[in-house]
Amino acid sequence: MARPYQSGFLFVYKPPGITSSDLVLRTKRLLGQKSVGHTGTLDRFAEGLLILPCGDYTAFSQVFLGKDKTYLAEVIVGLRTDSGDPDGVVEMDERKSAKQSFLSTFPIQKLESELQTLTNLKTQKAPKISALKVGGKRQSDLFREGTTVEEKERAITIHSVNDIQFTEDGFSFRIHVSSGTYIRKIVLDLSEKWGIPLSLGRLVRESIGEYGLEGAKTLDQITFLDLKGWKEVFPLPIRLVDEAEKKAVIHGGYIWDKLPKADENGFYIVDSDEKTILAWCSYAEKPAHIPYRYRKVFFDPSAKIMFSK
Repeated sequence: MARPYQSGFLFVYKPPGITSSDLVLRTKRLLGQKSVGHTGTLDRFAEGLLILPCGDYTAFSQVFLGKDKTYLAEVIVGLRTDSGDPDGVVEMDERKSAKQSFLSTFPIQKLESELQTLTNLKTQKAPKISALKVGGKRQSDLFREGTTVEEKERAITIHSVNDIQFTEDGFSFRIHVSSGTYIRKIVLDLSEKWGIPLSLGRLVRESIGEYGLEGAKTLDQITFLDLKGWKEVFPLPIRLVDEAEKKAVIHGGYIWDKLPKADENGFYIVDSDEKTILAWCSYAEKPAHIPYRYRKVFFDPSAKIMFSK
């Protein structure tokens, strides 16, 4: 049974074969949520962790979007698609002959050495087959229409590559990267560098920042009881308020003393029950005449709802 308009975070395991947008829509219907956001999409073929902020907690989406990600990547040797993944158009299929040649050219020590050099990359051009928008249209649609697409270059960081192993279809590795890094583009670039058809066969997102797959559930397992609160997922320093201060906060006024020390993520103003979050605040870019700025006030005066989750 759903409880409409309840705020919290859902840790969902996205299966391969559906888009992140589809998963968000299904979650909204399943839990009767007014709004559900996401903290970084996964390609249709990919699977793994999605953190879905629900209700007013969509205000936190941007915080998670910028966090590092880790993935398990499984590469097919001898197959190359235009997108670098199973959903793409096959450009070359030499799987029957390429595997043995690959093993003789890349013994495990050489493969490990080659993949470790990925940590030297500082920029990456986004793949031509991507959801990036150009003039309001998906870059992938433009590419397949025959329109010339300029690959956009962005700064990235590859922190580590490890757990490199041979598999039945090729090889696999785990990779820890900055937000916005395309793993399939890494594989496509390796394919071009090595002169061997390569494509991702499987991609699993195992973590977003400090949050891993532990506790992530599939859609058929999730209920509203799985909504996690701010104390569990995104704890920050708090400032408790009395009734007079509470009234000021929910009407956009300010409290001036006993404010907590906080990093760039800010702090919370919490009701005297020590459970109900009234507002998320930040010191960043504040005008000199106010003590802080409100990033989100978690109160709906018309509905008389506050959010304790």
